[in-house]
Amino acid sequence: MTGTPAATIEPTATVPAPDPEAISAAVQQLLRLNRRIDYYWLRAEGLAAGEEAFVGNGRIFPPTPLEREPLQTEAETWLRNWLLLEADAPVGQLSAALAGDPRLIVGQKLWDAGLLEAAKAEFEELRVSVADDALLSYQLALYFRDIGLYRSSILAAVTVLNLSGQTVFEAPKFIGQLAYPVYYADLILPLAERYDFDPRLQLSLVRQESLFESFARSGAAAQGLSQVIPDTGAYVANLLNWPNFVNEDLYKPYVGLNFGAFYLSQQLNSFDGHAHAALTAYNGGPGNAARWYDQAGGDLDLFVETVNFPETRLYIERIFAGFVIYDHLYGG
Repeated sequence: MTGTPAATIEPTATVPAPDPEAISAAVQQLLRLNRRIDYYWLRAEGLAAGEEAFVGNGRIFPPTPLEREPLQTEAETWLRNWLLLEADAPVGQLSAALAGDPRLIVGQKLWDAGLLEAAKAEFEELRVSVADDALLSYQLALYFRDIGLYRSSILAAVTVLNLSGQTVFEAPKFIGQLAYPVYYADLILPLAERYDFDPRLQLSLVRQESLFESFARSGAAAQGLSQVIPDTGAYVANLLNWPNFVNEDLYKPYVGLNFGAFYLSQQLNSFDGHAHAALTAYNGGPGNAARWYDQAGGDLDLFVETVNFPETRLYIERIFAGFVIYDHLYGG
């Protein structure tokens, strides 16, 4: 009886070792193609790229009027295509319905008279009433920007983004720049250079604190662009030897931004330049920040998990996201 032939054994194929650089590049590409306005997603993106949190090149380039024009043209073409409008539809001009709305007419008269809060109430009622209309929201974003009501302009631009279903990483840059503007860059850029921090940090902080509204006031009496409380204002004024300081000066952009930059710089110096802890001190108090900083042992990702004030934790996350967005929109 003939035996069963022996099975032929094929040589085992050699599987190449994974290339760490190729894996890292693939992960970075995946993250960037699916960018989300989410702290953990954006932080993962930075870690995959070997970047430290809140660390940039310190350069930011606000668009000039000549540079802004083609960006606006691109955005308005995008709007026409999305909303199925005629190719020559004047999307950047106030519609007749908006221009004739009593809330806009009254609001403008109040604004011109310097009655800012009363004007804002009229304008905000109008903005909210058209929040389901992307075209009207876009027109109001431009109108509010042009008169200097920056908070309402930002909120109207964010409405356009939300209705489109796109993030600032996907939508035209002009829309993103309306939602994340660089108002007061002529003050913020020199302050960032003086105090040696990235200007995107202060831009993100001011956006989070006041949405660039110089007359903003919180329920806790925080005031101005940087939302400085009276006690902190008096403390900073003393350290800076600010002449003839009175509390109402915090509503002046030059004063509010100077005091906010100084206090932010002071907190950065207290926490070895770590923005996570400095922002926590700015929002939740230096004592709490120091306690959480010690508990985290210098691990900034652990630090975020250690912060047990929900408002302060969200504050860090939003400013970090803002920092990344400002880098996307204005970075060189």
